[in-house]
Amino acid sequence: MASYFVAYHASPFGEVAVHDRVRCPPGCFLREGTTEYLGEFLDAAQAVAVARLRYAHARGCRECEPARAPAPLLPLAMPTAPA
Repeated sequence: MASYFVAYHASPFGEVAVHDRVRCPPGCFLREGTTEYLGEFLDAAQAVAVARLRYAHARGCRECEPARAPAPLLPLAMPTAPA
């Protein structure tokens, strides 16, 4: 499990970022007292969900989020004619 923190310094849009202490670059932790410890979570989605209980506009850190592959396209089922 990883340790997650939420940053107090909001973006111009009012968003606060949730950071993974191990994966985020040091620049995400600007100085002492600018982040709040959220806890230990299995992944960033769990940490963001907990952060949103207190900060409505919490999001995952753009620096440490894993690259997301586009979802595969699934074939559409063809409707069958009634018998």
